[in-house]
Amino acid sequence: MALLAVVVIALGPGTFLRTNTGLRSDPVKHIAIDRVDLGPPPPGLLRLTGSWRMTSEHGWFGGFSSLVSGPGRTLFAATDRGFLLGLDLAGDRPRAIPGSFRFVGVPGRGRREYVDMEAITRNPATGTLWASFENDNLVMRFPPDGTRTVYAPPEMAKWDENSGPETMERLADGRFLILSEGSEDNGMVDRPALLYPGDPLRGGKPLAFRFNCSAAYSPVDAAQLPDGRLLILMRQVRYTIPATFDAVIMVADPATIRAGGHWRGEVIQHLAGSGFGENFEGISFVPDLSDPRKGSIWVVADDNFSVFQRSLLLRFALGESGAALQRQASARAALDWQRALNGVQGPLVVCPKIDASGRPIYQPAANP
Repeated sequence: MALLAVVVIALGPGTFLRTNTGLRSDPVKHIAIDRVDLGPPPPGLLRLTGSWRMTSEHGWFGGFSSLVSGPGRTLFAATDRGFLLGLDLAGDRPRAIPGSFRFVGVPGRGRREYVDMEAITRNPATGTLWASFENDNLVMRFPPDGTRTVYAPPEMAKWDENSGPETMERLADGRFLILSEGSEDNGMVDRPALLYPGDPLRGGKPLAFRFNCSAAYSPVDAAQLPDGRLLILMRQVRYTIPATFDAVIMVADPATIRAGGHWRGEVIQHLAGSGFGENFEGISFVPDLSDPRKGSIWVVADDNFSVFQRSLLLRFALGESGAALQRQASARAALDWQRALNGVQGPLVVCPKIDASGRPIYQPAANP
């Protein structure tokens, strides 16, 4: 427990680096987004087409925890300190949109301050944004006019304070998917999840179900693909000094969600190793303007304001449907599963098979 406490402190903002964060209102002089070579890409079905590091002298720059596609070829990146950053993707590399790095949280003191944005989603027709706040189990809606409405869904009232609504995605049909980061029972591989019929702030009873995967990996963000399937970014933290991370990208079909049931998908990409072992927390899909069925998948890392971590931005090409990726991943997972059952050391089985109660039937030794 002492080691865990030390690592948690080390992951806090300012540790080892940010001794003077300055004011939120300090002007942003410059935001650099530079190419970085991370070494050989990790295994998966996606083709890496670019990797960049984002830096700025602004004391509150960093902590990127979610991504969402904006109008045209743009992205919005949200931070767990209540800031938004706009990214222009029109050129050969992403660029920060001038003047876009701004504070959008709810300032105040004590519990009246809401800044821990862990997920962000958007209605492309109106430009309205929604953010979920993990430490307070809240959802905030802020349309382009700047007004903000905060709501505490009663269905999330008992979710853990530091493992609440880490993932939220507005689906193309207007429904909202929200996944908890934490499991309610130690050792279980599932997490509470909700599917709202519409905007959570407008009422409507959500469908409750369980998101199911490894107990070691937690869902941290999601993005919908053109065929309706969802990309789900999942992260594992190892509490060493410094802490180490790895992540996977899963594809899952929301059409298979059932009330009270277990919902899961297939892993299509790993993010781990010396170059890619960062705290990846945000994912988004940006369609190609000439063919919306294709496009790029973007992933962002939260640097935790630490000297040991980086604000990385990755781009993968999407040249086939989510259904095709899921079929390929399912076939590969079946082979990996059989190898594990036969005692053959192979790829990590991230999502083991489960029984009716959601407990793993067999946990390969390679899966912590």
